[in-house]
Amino acid sequence: MKKLYTMLLLVISLCTASCSDWLDVSPSNQVNGDKLFEIGDGYRNALNGIYLNLGTSSMYGQTMSWGFMDAIAQYYKTDNGSNFIPKTSAYYKSAKFQFEDSDVKTFISNIWSVSYNNIANCNNLILNVSEASPSVFKEGEFEKNMIWGEALALRAFMHFDLLRLFAPATATNPSGSYLPYRDKYEAAVVEKCTVTDFIEKVLKDLLEAEDILRKFDTEYHPEAMYASQMYEPTPEWNARYRFNSGSYIDDMGAFFWYRGIRFNYLALLGLKARVCIYAGPAYYKNAETAAKELYNTYYQQKRWIGFTEGENITCNLNSRYTKVSHDILFGLYKKQLATDYEQAVWGSSSSSSTTRLPLANIPSLFASDNTGVYTDYRLTYLIGTTNETQSKYYTLKYNPSVESVVEAMENPMIPVIRFSEICHILAEISSYNGKITEGINYLETVRKARGAERTLSLTVSTREQLDAEILLDIRKEMIGEGGTFYTYKRMNLSTVPDSDEEGEINMTGSYVLPLPTSETTN
Repeated sequence: MKKLYTMLLLVISLCTASCSDWLDVSPSNQVNGDKLFEIGDGYRNALNGIYLNLGTSSMYGQTMSWGFMDAIAQYYKTDNGSNFIPKTSAYYKSAKFQFEDSDVKTFISNIWSVSYNNIANCNNLILNVSEASPSVFKEGEFEKNMIWGEALALRAFMHFDLLRLFAPATATNPSGSYLPYRDKYEAAVVEKCTVTDFIEKVLKDLLEAEDILRKFDTEYHPEAMYASQMYEPTPEWNARYRFNSGSYIDDMGAFFWYRGIRFNYLALLGLKARVCIYAGPAYYKNAETAAKELYNTYYQQKRWIGFTEGENITCNLNSRYTKVSHDILFGLYKKQLATDYEQAVWGSSSSSSTTRLPLANIPSLFASDNTGVYTDYRLTYLIGTTNETQSKYYTLKYNPSVESVVEAMENPMIPVIRFSEICHILAEISSYNGKITEGINYLETVRKARGAERTLSLTVSTREQLDAEILLDIRKEMIGEGGTFYTYKRMNLSTVPDSDEEGEINMTGSYVLPLPTSETTN
């Protein structure tokens, strides 16, 4: 029987009213924080404000996930007619890399400005929390350090995504300086960094945050980190999960629960592995170390990490875990996420016969696993069709659940870092090191959890074959989540599957977004 979990809405841990002025920070770093840091709740509200901003439509609530990022990754059909994105759509123009179009410029400008404003907010918070007395905080030193560590990790996270968009990939051996790494709360002009120096600054922030978050999540409050009942070591920890607290909130309060929508220790390790694989072979050992800690300590030992069970994916759509959320290491929260996705795809409601964001290349993407019947959950249960001919596909990841035990957790959740990505990273590093069987095993960890039945060891024997399978699985796994473009970029692929479904599209000159006009004019 499908497991039912008692869930609480996450809004209780995300306070907006008390920090609304603070969220309106201007590019000039003028933060209304005169009284914000006089009491411990001010620090909490400041941190929550950053998370809320990250979940908005101009960031990971749309643009940086299933919107702009998936469009430039060629996930959406582009052509003329009812089965394609309208040519007037900003997503059509994005998919065609029309970066000088005013609509596309808006996407790019918002990514830049909101990210750096949020970074300014992080810097302000880091400055104040580092100087604050532990006595200000309800939980003393542990709470102070938790807020400090999360702010450092968030600063690294936002900087890294800016680097992946606005600077060349390390695989191209870029020269020159591209972006400023702002690690101080000040209005002064900051010199731009080289890609290598920028990555080192990202890793420095993560290193500083690592010990703080490890101690909090593994020693001080580990009960808030479990994602699924089947991975709990003791019965008394029942119903305590990363994305909800069940019916249990201890005396520490809601702020210390919902670790899945905060930058927890698992998320930090995941980001570290992501940064290091992007940085290139010189950093692969560091990527492998972080990824193996997640795999060996927290997955294989059934501690904190597991995959959503098949019975929770193959069930009725109203109660389906369409975000397959148990392997999510870090997600963001947006109350209107499902509604906004429905509006973008359908215009009004899913009863419409014409979708405005139809997925491209779906039959070819899953063709290799078609052995008479598709068993891969990612096609059969996580992708919907608009008609009986199955000519128009869309992701069900953002389809609103109506069963209350799923709705509260999954409907507002934005996947940001998954454990499946960690398995892909380990598979890729194994392939690079010539360990083909090991790489196949890591990749099969994901495929079997997603219901794919084809046995890779029967057909894969070379590095080239394994790399092709890894990339194929990433494309399946990342539908609707914004990560595939970054994979294409770091692999320096010259061509990728065309959204017109007519072969390959040349990516030359399309991997680096132009700086916003505000950054190129005096």
